Amino acid sequence: MRYAIPLMASLFFSAGIGLAADGAALFKSNCASCHGATGQADTPASKALKVPALAGDAKVAGMSDADVAAAIKANPKHGAMLKKLSDADVAAVATYVKGLAAGK
Repeated sequence: MRYAIPLMASLFFSAGIGLAADGAALFKSNCASCHGATGQADTPASKALKVPALAGDAKVAGMSDADVAAAIKANPKHGAMLKKLSDADVAAVATYVKGLAAGK
């Protein structure tokens, strides 16, 4: 019994490591206030900040996931948001953004 708790804890934490980040949920909680829930840049903040629409953007759709992630990280307007996200989170958001751009 005394080995059961550490074993169960290690299984719990190792299982959590393999879970993929949810790009849609991360986008909704970190990006939608400026880019819009559907990537249309149709929020008051997007209009005030002149944020580009991501949905239907052929340039973004043609980029690799790694290039989209790099573009997210390189944008100085994303600084505060990037402090909260891991590299895996940014990669998941990049994949989701590519889907918005491609119209999926």
